[in-house]
Amino acid sequence: MDRRRFLQRSLASMAFGFATLDAPRAALAALPSAGPYRNLLVLIELKGGNDGFNTLVPFADPTYYALRPKLAISRDAIVQLSDRAGLHPALAPLEPLWKNRELAILQGVGYPEPNLSHFRSIEIWDTASAAETYLQDGWLTRTFAAAPPPA
Repeated sequence: MDRRRFLQRSLASMAFGFATLDAPRAALAALPSAGPYRNLLVLIELKGGNDGFNTLVPFADPTYYALRPKLAISRDAIVQLSDRAGLHPALAPLEPLWKNRELAILQGVGYPEPNLSHFRSIEIWDTASAAETYLQDGWLTRTFAAAPPPA
């Protein structure tokens, strides 16, 4: 299978998964109130061969189309989020979350003095540690240990 076909199938699978986002939301709404603890945080970490420029497409930048004559997403297919950027069409089910201000996209996130080891870089991300610091617990585990959620 070539890379393009793999990515198309992967994005289609993701779109199917995102299309079912209303089911968990409906299930949560049916639960009895847990007091003030009604917020939900969902973290999606894209690992591997994600093409960031075809996930969040900089459609207003002509350089994007100039440098990607075969890979660029056509302007009319993009799910527009702003006057400069939009989502790949397979991610269209995320648009309502964006419009309701329930979705945030962090672009260009990095850390100082990047490590050139893929595996160590993942550890740095998962633990929110400095490059020379090795931690056993991830940042989310430490956050909940410091302020546990209500029972």
